Amino acid sequence: MEYLIKYTSCQEIERITGEDLKTIKQWKKGTRKVPASAIRLLRLYIEGDASALLGKDWDGHVFRDNLLFIPEWRRGLTAGEIRALFWQAQLVSSLKREIKLLKEELERRNSEIDTLEVKADFYKRQLVLESRFGMILQRSFL
Repeated sequence: MEYLIKYTSCQEIERITGEDLKTIKQWKKGTRKVPASAIRLLRLYIEGDASALLGKDWDGHVFRDNLLFIPEWRRGLTAGEIRALFWQAQLVSSLKREIKLLKEELERRNSEIDTLEVKADFYKRQLVLESRFGMILQRSFL
């Protein structure tokens, strides 16, 4: 991690860490130990390594050119795209709930149609029976 201190200007380190120039010069000379927090900040700002500040769960996630690059994704995400992910997750949740309700409604209606088909079949048989009975009666009176 010494290369972060060695090859970065004092002004840049001051801007990133907020430390005074005297302390930064001592870091560069090696007379004072660089705090781990300063190294993590420098790694995040200079290398873009998100895991430096956020932990092992963020290994492979890199900030570069104002974009967040995720290992499983080809291109970086802008801040707006990251914010939009929250709303997309909400939308997906809402649509899943709506699909569930629609499936329940479809199942209810299919059940209703099955019941009506049974009734229609019954009435059709009744009609056929009554027609036959009527024909028998008609023939018997002729």
